[in-house]
Amino acid sequence: MTKLVCPECGHENEPERIYCHRCGARLDRSATVSRTSSQKELKGTQRRVQKMLNPRGATFRPLFFMLCKLVIGACVAAAVIQMLLPPDVLPAVKDAVPRQINFDLENAIVSHRPAQLQYTDEEVNAYLAYALKSKQSALNKSRLIFKRAIVGFDEGTVIVTAERSLFGYSLYSASAYAVDAGEGKIVFSNKGGSIGRLQFRQEIMQFMDIIFADLWSALQREQTLVAKMGAIEFHEKKVLLSAPPP
Repeated sequence: MTKLVCPECGHENEPERIYCHRCGARLDRSATVSRTSSQKELKGTQRRVQKMLNPRGATFRPLFFMLCKLVIGACVAAAVIQMLLPPDVLPAVKDAVPRQINFDLENAIVSHRPAQLQYTDEEVNAYLAYALKSKQSALNKSRLIFKRAIVGFDEGTVIVTAERSLFGYSLYSASAYAVDAGEGKIVFSNKGGSIGRLQFRQEIMQFMDIIFADLWSALQREQTLVAKMGAIEFHEKKVLLSAPPP
């Protein structure tokens, strides 16, 4: 450590001082400045010598970081493309007379007959198109226009897909559920989902299920009726609803 010697009293001061600690005279700091400059020059010389002795290492580092950026950018672009691609969903139902599923459920709850109701996914989708038509304004979000809701049934699972339009381009979000209904309540268990064709695990979809909040709110009446049924079962392309016991 360079000591600053006071020219007046000869006292050795710390290198950070400007005035002498003993007599208060101004210290000559040129020695400290020159030593700092020499250290910077030494480090610069070391870097230049290292670059001369190892030119490949000097060029490999920026090349490595550039390659990492390209890989990350390609992964992000691929994910966005997958999210924009439409999944395999049932075509839109046109000019179909929907079954009055809500009235069927009300009748089964009150009279307990028939003992079991059965609907195909096409019948449920036709009903949803009819029921949600009058709630279009509540489902639209600024530039994101709600178009339709689609359900697909599989063994023990129902897949709910919402199609929305942004500047005329359709965007799809889907979520799979295992559903348990009865005793006036309905319980959903998320089984994963997707945005476009990009799949998400159920741990992630549990936090993303908020994108269906407006749809669940619009179908509150139907959820209440299903909850009052005795049981619900999902099979391939159909759903079975059991009337509550008398």
